[in-house]
Amino acid sequence: MSATVTSLHETEFFDTDSLRLLRHNLTLGIQDGRWCLDTADGPISMAGSDRGVPPTLSRLVRAYTRDDQLVPVARLRGGREDLRARLGDRIAVPARPHDGSARGVVLEYVRAQIAALAAADLAVRRGMPDSVHRLRVAARRLRGVFTAYAPVLGGRKLLKEFGGALRWLGGELAPAQLADDTGAPVPQALDSYRYVQLLNALDVLEVVLSEQPRRDRPKAARRPAAKVLPPLARAVAEEVDGRVAALPAAPDQERAVLDVQKAVERLRYALEAGAPVMPVDAEALRAFQRLLGDFQDSVVAGEHLRVRKSWRDLRRDLRPLWTCSGEGT
Repeated sequence: MSATVTSLHETEFFDTDSLRLLRHNLTLGIQDGRWCLDTADGPISMAGSDRGVPPTLSRLVRAYTRDDQLVPVARLRGGREDLRARLGDRIAVPARPHDGSARGVVLEYVRAQIAALAAADLAVRRGMPDSVHRLRVAARRLRGVFTAYAPVLGGRKLLKEFGGALRWLGGELAPAQLADDTGAPVPQALDSYRYVQLLNALDVLEVVLSEQPRRDRPKAARRPAAKVLPPLARAVAEEVDGRVAALPAAPDQERAVLDVQKAVERLRYALEAGAPVMPVDAEALRAFQRLLGDFQDSVVAGEHLRVRKSWRDLRRDLRPLWTCSGEGT
């Protein structure tokens, strides 16, 4: 790849042909022999040749470029806004109207988590504190919403493969989370072909679900979110109900508590995704999750009563899920 030598104080900007970086408010360029990647967390600068993007910078933005080649796209004086003004006609994105449908509300959350995955990936590659945790949480949120709201997103058969891939990613990142604050090496999974495939597939899923004609969507996806989402979230709450009730008789206490924790986490993510129309607050679940963590650390028979009482108290906060006017799917 060859690049035109930049004039004094002019920046040669690099991006993919489809401007993946600029679409996500990132810019990469070289000026007077120094490369600079501007990110939401601040600029990253290094000396380098104008013959091509330094591999270190290319690797940092892999979650955005997906291995597409970085090529010169503009040369000008100025920064991101000037570049956007120059190339604005090439980065227009289709409107995603807020139609109040069940699919519309859940897709807003899905888009936010897809963006969170890429942002956390960049943070991991920069060695930023807590970044691996952020990446794993974004993956778990997507898994949780795909499970709870599958009827409005295309069905469980379609989303099963995504759930498996996201579970794989979380598992690959788990060891690295233990060293999340120490600048540990980037987990190998993030440089794998399977990971790029997952990111590409998530993008395709979002586009397909967003642009599917309304008349072709399942009934649950078309109906008002306030009617559809609370009953689906209630089904997750009822799963927690059953797992908490079964705790005292569980032969494997540690496993049983872990299953409750996972179900509560799925419920919290379901409530977060449905927040615009949901009559309950997901934050109420955090204290219960902490209690479960304490209980798992010291599995004592008497603690069953405390967990069950805490869940009964919390269930009162969740009562609107049972009394709302939702009519299911």
